[in-house]
Amino acid sequence: MAKLRVKNCTGCGACANICHQQAIRMVEDERGFLKPQINKNKCTNCGLCEKICPALHYESVNASLPKVCAFINKNEKTRFKSASGGVFPAFANYALKNNGIVFGAIYDSDMKVCHTKGESREEISKMQSSKYVQSDTKYTYQEAKNALDNGKFVLYTGTPCQIAGLNSYLGKDYEKLLTIEVICHGVPSRKVFEMYKKEFMQQHNDKILDINMKDKVPGWNAAMIRIATATSEYSFNSSEDSFMLSFLYNLSINAPCVNCKFNKLPRVADITMGDFWGVDDFDKSLNDGKGTSIVLINSPKGEKYFDKIVKHEQPLIKDVPIEVAVRQNANIVRSSEPHHKRKQFFKDVAKGSKTLEALIKKYLFASKYPKTVMVIYKILPPCIKNPLRKIVQKLLFRL
Repeated sequence: MAKLRVKNCTGCGACANICHQQAIRMVEDERGFLKPQINKNKCTNCGLCEKICPALHYESVNASLPKVCAFINKNEKTRFKSASGGVFPAFANYALKNNGIVFGAIYDSDMKVCHTKGESREEISKMQSSKYVQSDTKYTYQEAKNALDNGKFVLYTGTPCQIAGLNSYLGKDYEKLLTIEVICHGVPSRKVFEMYKKEFMQQHNDKILDINMKDKVPGWNAAMIRIATATSEYSFNSSEDSFMLSFLYNLSINAPCVNCKFNKLPRVADITMGDFWGVDDFDKSLNDGKGTSIVLINSPKGEKYFDKIVKHEQPLIKDVPIEVAVRQNANIVRSSEPHHKRKQFFKDVAKGSKTLEALIKKYLFASKYPKTVMVIYKILPPCIKNPLRKIVQKLLFRL
C-alpha cells in the first residue's frame, strides 16, 4: 500500500477484507483511528489492497441530484428508539421479513463500537441510535458477500467511506444489496472515547452498560446524552459533555474527515439518511418533537426499495428540495472544517497527562471565551442561562 498515505486512510477495512493472505489487520494508531497494519512476512505484493482502496480509487455512479424527502416512521416506539425519524428500522424490518441480513454498528461487550450482522429484531435494535465513534467493520464485508452469493438480501449501513469500502471490496453490484449511509459529520477517535468512558467510570465508580448520545426522552431537539451504568442512569446536556464537545467542535475527528471525498453529490450509498435539521423552516407540521429524518434516494435500486418500504411500513413522507436539505445539513455536500488546534489536542491526548475534561477546557473554553465571559455566565440566573444554553446546543448540532 505504498501509494496510500496514512492521512488519506479512512479505516474502512476493505484492504483487510480483500487480503487472501490475511496479511493486513486494522489497528488503532497513536490518535485512536483504525489504520491497516501489514505483516510483511505474509504479504505477497499482489496489489489487491491498493486496487480496491476507496481512498485511492472511487467515484460514485449515483444521481447527482437525488430525490429528497422527509420521513417519519408511524411506529412511535420504533421512532423513539431511533436517533431521528426511524428510517433504519423501517428498512431493517423489510430485510427481516424477506429472510435477509442487516449489518450495522453496535456497542460490543466492552462498549467498543463495531459492525456486526443481525438476523433478529433484538439484534437489529442494538444498531439503532447514534454512535459517534469510528466503527470497526471487522470482516463484515466478507460476511455480506457470502450472504449475497447465497442469494440473501443484505442491508448494509454505515458511514459513506464504509459503504465505499464495501462497494470497492465487492467489485460489482448486487440486486439484493441495499446500502444506507448516514450524513456524516466525521468520526471521532476511539482513543478519545476510551478516555471519556474511563474518566466517567472513575468519577461514578460504576461500569458503563450503554450510552445513548441522542437521548430523546426530553425531546428530539433537546441534545441530551443518557448513560446507563450497572446501578444507575445519568442524563445531561451535550453542550456540557467533554466527548460530544470534542466531536462537535471537530477536535477529535479523523484527518480524512476534514477533506472527505465522500461527503458530496453524488452520494455513495443507495440511500442517505440523517436528521432533518431546519424542518420547522420548511414545514412545522413535520415536527412533533419526536424526530424527523431527511432521506436522499440516490440510485434506481434505492428508489425501488424505498417504494417497497413506503408500501409496507406506510411512513409519513413529503418531498423536500435538495437545497432545503443541505441548508442545515452541510455534510451532504462538504466536509467539516477542522478545529484550528486539532493537532495540538491530539499531541496532548498522546501524552496522556491530562483528562479529556481538562483538554476541553484548554482547547475550547479557555481559548474561545475570556475568563470574564465565563464568570458572567456562571452568575446568570437560570431563566437566562437555560435558554442561552439551548441556543448553543442547537448551533452545535448543526455545525
